[in-house]
Amino acid sequence: MVELDKVDRLILNTLQNNGRMTNVELAEVAGISAPPCLRRLKLMSQRGIIQGYHAKINPNIMGYGLKVLCIITLNSQYINKIAEFIETVTKLKNIRSCFSTPGSESFVLEILARNLSDYEEILKAKIQKHEEIAEVKSYILLNTHKELPGIPIDI
Repeated sequence: MVELDKVDRLILNTLQNNGRMTNVELAEVAGISAPPCLRRLKLMSQRGIIQGYHAKINPNIMGYGLKVLCIITLNSQYINKIAEFIETVTKLKNIRSCFSTPGSESFVLEILARNLSDYEEILKAKIQKHEEIAEVKSYILLNTHKELPGIPIDI
């Protein structure tokens, strides 16, 4: 864990909630002038604390009305079979997240699809074709009640 002072934590917390702030606005919130604020941002980027910036796009407006959590169990836990599966899923643009898990379920995938037919096509044609899959459980997500960006930061 990296040590950050209160100003760095305030900068990070502010920035993860509004990544479009100018450096001048961010410096004002942090209570410092713009040049040291920019130096702090560059240093945190160089240290890998800040990993990038992106726009949050509404999936529904863009035609992706279905979000599914897909629990995958593999037949084997051989490292090369796991690597093959990871290589397969990382190439699929509809799979937005892929997490390894301990225990019998090997992976949790977050998948965006246009509708149920689209999801079925992704599942059958692209995921279940992998020979190492033993079981697939799908959980269709109905509503998002909480979704926060970033991480919790104590200031």
